[in-house]
Amino acid sequence: MGEILLDPTDQVEREQKRLAPRLEALSGKTICLLDISKPKGSFFLDQVEELLRERYGVKEVVRRKKPTIARPAPDELRSEIVQHCEAVIEALSD
Repeated sequence: MGEILLDPTDQVEREQKRLAPRLEALSGKTICLLDISKPKGSFFLDQVEELLRERYGVKEVVRRKKPTIARPAPDELRSEIVQHCEAVIEALSD
């Protein structure tokens, strides 16, 4: 039997996703800060929260945390964010 060569590149056709429309301003908005459970993510989000409140006049900052970095946020968490927040900022840190 001869050698078999495999092409490791991805040939799957994917549907183009639409981006959410951008907010015109952050003032008066409710913003979710999502900690994805990486080390020191909360320290980074503390700074982001301070800037959002002081410079951008957000109405409310909602802090949430994923149970693990290894998986997407649970459906219940995503649903809560969609229902109560107008934008999400995720923390990536180490």
